[in-house]
Amino acid sequence: MLFILTLNTFSPPDEKELNLHWFDFPAIPPPVGELIQPGLAGPISGADGNYLMVAGGSNFENGMPWRGGLKKYHDEIYLLEKKSETDYSWKQAAEKLPFPMAYSACVSMPQGVVSIGGEDEHRAVKDVFLFSFQDGQINRKNLPDLPRALSSASAVAIGSEIYVAGGLEALGASNAFYSLDLKNSKAGWAKLPGLQVALSHAVVVSQQDGSEKCIYVIGGRNKSNEISTFLSSVLKYSPSSKKWSHEGDIISNRKAVKLSAGTGIAFGSHHIVLFGGDPGIFYNRTEKLNIEIEKAQGKDEKQKLRMEKEVMLTNHPGFSREVLVYNTISKIWERVGEIAYESPVTTIAFVWDGKVVIPSGEVRPGIRTPQILVANLQLKK
Repeated sequence: MLFILTLNTFSPPDEKELNLHWFDFPAIPPPVGELIQPGLAGPISGADGNYLMVAGGSNFENGMPWRGGLKKYHDEIYLLEKKSETDYSWKQAAEKLPFPMAYSACVSMPQGVVSIGGEDEHRAVKDVFLFSFQDGQINRKNLPDLPRALSSASAVAIGSEIYVAGGLEALGASNAFYSLDLKNSKAGWAKLPGLQVALSHAVVVSQQDGSEKCIYVIGGRNKSNEISTFLSSVLKYSPSSKKWSHEGDIISNRKAVKLSAGTGIAFGSHHIVLFGGDPGIFYNRTEKLNIEIEKAQGKDEKQKLRMEKEVMLTNHPGFSREVLVYNTISKIWERVGEIAYESPVTTIAFVWDGKVVIPSGEVRPGIRTPQILVANLQLKK
């Protein structure tokens, strides 16, 4: 499936069209001894050399959560090996994660895939790991723990410096912002000026702003009371000044768009491509129904509200499939197309072998996908 996406609104005269060609790699295989791979939300994922890793993650294998199904956390590690331009093959590694976990911040580095924080079935964790692969063998190295346990944070790198922003901790969303230099990892994580707003599930990308490479924190959500606030903000951190600025909002069709748990990458010299995300409408409706169910008087009223919630979640239309592009110099957004498949959230986008990869993730409440989405991005001149 091929989309020709016009960027005339903000592209230089010699940059006219973005070709976006969607396809998928082989799906993640079932765990050894199982027949079905339901997919994984919040997997540890990234690429190192000829290998792509998908590990850990969570799903609901025994029923939807609103019907009493329990979230299961995993410790399996799957490797997709590129054997040729057309031959990709999965295997489940003999090694496992040190414990079942999901929702870590992940970033692919020349040294391997870094997993930062996350959570197990009980709580957020501080653990940081570096995974590298040699001939299909997994090497796991412990890096310094985060200063505090964080789940559903986001991470990106500039050179050897890894930055992690936001996340969830025991009391809710965090404005944490830390950095770790892999060239001097023994020095541990440095505390940097905190985010202007506490948030989790943001898209974090590094890109040039015309002067230097900066950190962009896009969207996310914050639960400071009973109902979560979904964000449309674009925040920028300038490493040279160590200051944050508000760059505006995510814009689609001339309107600000609130998005959480989407994915994004830097593209070219000054663009950021944002894939999908959750606008929060059904998420907030679910929160409100949960409050009404808790306060309802009598079994009949509670049952009526539970049925309303089940119908709504069962018929959830899926998450945003929009593909938006942001120009970090002009600060202009443009809607340029759609994801060609069901749109996954609570996963990550990264570049492997020149292709954008979006592995697994959640496609509707409680439902994951084993698909590995792939996009070829090419800017035509």
